[in-house]
Amino acid sequence: MKIHTLGPAATDSYAAAREYNRRYCDGLAEISGHPSFEALLAELACYPGDYLLIPAAFKSTVLHASWGDLHYALLEQLTLITCFMTKLDPLVVVQRLDADNRIGYTHAATAQLLSRIVGHVTVQTVASKYLAYQDYQKNQSAYVLTNERNVQLTTQERVLKRLTPSMVWCVYQIN
Repeated sequence: MKIHTLGPAATDSYAAAREYNRRYCDGLAEISGHPSFEALLAELACYPGDYLLIPAAFKSTVLHASWGDLHYALLEQLTLITCFMTKLDPLVVVQRLDADNRIGYTHAATAQLLSRIVGHVTVQTVASKYLAYQDYQKNQSAYVLTNERNVQLTTQERVLKRLTPSMVWCVYQIN
């Protein structure tokens, strides 16, 4: 059995796939991490019989879709098997104190959360919170909402907010 989800291993989705594998598959499933959910969803026909693990908070600016939109749009290609819940690794909003812009990076699912916490910010979305931190560093932006484990604070950064949410994960069989 193979479980397809968002990669790399540093993503919450990959961690949830490992947890599902441990809890329900006795660790026998192979986990396949994909560069984005959009890329994975475009290739569903290549994986008949495999599983797809996706968060209920899924949102895509590329597809202009949420989890609910996909759930109904893909009824012919996906069969919902089960749902389960995990605690996410802590999330943090980091501010770069010496940035001269109001740009913040995060995943599309947490874009509104970043906007609510920071206020007037131009949010750039990427395929994962892991990649958001990479782009935040590369582009010297002012803010990032990412997993705490991704962050190595410098003297020019501070944590504005720390959150510890739970997530509902949906497991589908690919038809």
